[in-house]
Amino acid sequence: MTTPIQLDKSIFDYFSVGGVWQNILFYAAIFCLLYINILLTRRKKSYKLQPVGDLPDEKDESALTTADSAGLKTNAALNNEIATLRNELLALGEKLELSYMKSERLNGQLSEILDSVELTMVYDHTLWDWSLDFSSKEITLSEYGLKLFGFPENTKPVLNEAIHIVDPRHQAAFMDAVEKSFNTGADFSITCLVHPLNGSQSKEIKAAGRVYYNEYGTPLKLSGKFSITHTEPLMMR
Repeated sequence: MTTPIQLDKSIFDYFSVGGVWQNILFYAAIFCLLYINILLTRRKKSYKLQPVGDLPDEKDESALTTADSAGLKTNAALNNEIATLRNELLALGEKLELSYMKSERLNGQLSEILDSVELTMVYDHTLWDWSLDFSSKEITLSEYGLKLFGFPENTKPVLNEAIHIVDPRHQAAFMDAVEKSFNTGADFSITCLVHPLNGSQSKEIKAAGRVYYNEYGTPLKLSGKFSITHTEPLMMR
């Protein structure tokens, strides 16, 4: 029994420029251009490699001169056609390159959207929850929250370290709001720009919560919910 040849998937990944249809269109364009180039090269050779017959006598000199002139004009037209085709190929190459770069950006954005959709499909009531422990200053987030902000799974980032994902313009206001809630019992509310640790797109986050106490009136935690706002990002204002 003949064993089927197994091709290394990395070879396909190396020559891939995107999705299935992008690969088909890209390589179809390349083969089409190669075919046109070969066809024009053969036409040019056919003009240059004319069979040499007997030398003309004096009576045929005028006819030969006319033929040579016509041949030169044809070669000039062919050269112009080749130059035009070359410019069109260069322009097409630039368009393909721009299309590939745009495709890469769209693929990245689509990946983030699919991640959000996947997490939303397994939605539970704690998806948008957050809490800050008064004693340890550890932040507890849902699986979705950890992934959204770029934190490793099953971790509880400490406030002094996690504050660095908040835009520098909003860090002082964020810390002041936390201290005010713990000291006075005021409700916590802030809108700020967040830069996830995994380098994904910055997000404008609105967080709100309140302080919870034990039976002796000592603060236990600051807890609430957060959301991604759909207004114009703060960094663009």
